[in-house]
Order: sequence, then C-alpha cells, then structure tokens
Amino acid sequence: MNTIEDIELMLGAPRADVRALYDRAATRYDHFRDLWLQLAGAAAEQALIDDLRAVLRPGARVLDAGCGTGALARQALRIEPTAQLTLLDQSSGMLAEAADVPGEHVVGSVLQLPFSDASFDVVVSGWVIETVPDPMAAVQEYLRVINPAGHVLYTFCSLPHGFFSRVGSAWLRAAVGRGFAGEFLPESRTPWHDCERSHRIEGTGGLVTEVALRKCCRVGAPLLPADLSSGDSGV
Repeated sequence: MNTIEDIELMLGAPRADVRALYDRAATRYDHFRDLWLQLAGAAAEQALIDDLRAVLRPGARVLDAGCGTGALARQALRIEPTAQLTLLDQSSGMLAEAADVPGEHVVGSVLQLPFSDASFDVVVSGWVIETVPDPMAAVQEYLRVINPAGHVLYTFCSLPHGFFSRVGSAWLRAAVGRGFAGEFLPESRTPWHDCERSHRIEGTGGLVTEVALRKCCRVGAPLLPADLSSGDSGV
C-alpha cells in the first residue's frame, strides 16, 4: 500500500468496523504509527515518555490502554525493567503483535476496562481516545483504575485551531479523506479538565496533545463559547 492508502485504511473506516480493521491492519500498524509520528505526533509522544520516566517506580503496575502493538509498554520496560505490565486492546490481532512484551495481555475496551478500581499505578494510552465513540468516558475509566497516588498519561489528535484550522485542516481532509472529521476530535468532543495537579501540552496548532492527570482530576465536556452565551454559568 502507498502512504495515503495506509492512512485512509486506519482513519476512514466506520467505527463499527474498527476492531476488524485493526485485526486486518495489525501486521502493518507499526508502519502507519511511524508515519504518524514523523508527520505530527513525535513531540506529544516524547512528552508522554518524559512524564512516564518521571513517575515510573520499581515494580509499578502499568496499564497500556489501547496498546496496539505494545510500543508504550516497551518504553515502560526500557525505563523501568521491573514494571508489571498489563496490555489491553480491543484487537486480538494487535495483541498478537505485542506477544513478545512480558505481562498480562487482555482483549477489552477502554470504555469498560475489565479491572477493579485502583488496580494500577500508571495508565498510559497513546492515540486511542480519538478512535472510540466516547473519549471522555475512556479518560474517566483511566482515572477509575489508578490508585490514589497514580498517574494517567495519554496523547490524542484533534482538529487544529487558529491558522491551522483554516488552512492545515483543509490539507488534512484532502490527505486522509472521509475519516478525518471522525478521528481528529473537535473541541466539543475533547475531554476537558481543570486541575492544578494536571497538565496539557499542545503541539502543531492543537493537532496533537499530551495530557497528564492525577486521581483528583475530574474530566468533563469543555465549556464552549455557545455555553457561555446561554447565560447558564453552572454556579
């Protein structure tokens, strides 16, 4: 496949077909992932890895949620070889590609994590929430399964703003075809948080974002300008 066909394969499928799509694409997924990092995602992913290095402790229980072929799980082991890994993905094909990564391998959804509350010290999730119907619910699940001192680290891609919204998004739509609007999150579907123990780092005009959350953080829908003009301040 050529580059554009690869991108359209990953971004253009109806959501109902996502699991089957990833099963079929699993053996080629690392090619697509490397391409995405080269085009836009590298800085956000490096920010996640830097945060992971700062918080990972010996023996930490780490969940790679939506693990794909296990790239972030492998990073965790490079940083802390004693980390206790759990890899979860809805695609058994993806998990098969991650079979060399030690730890528990679980087929499941990030929208309903099959784990008890406070099961992990760290949850990492790279480029996942934009592939599910309810991104906010996924992040809430990540927070549910970390312990009181735990950390959630994730990256996602969204519709860029400002100059990139007017020009860059037009180029992206042409490049990735009909899947663009469904996979690059609009602001109205982007999980929002207001917590002094968190951070949110944007890059490429808002196209890519890395987020770090703690257990105390609460995630909700963003307060958009239309909400402000309605006169309902919520207080």
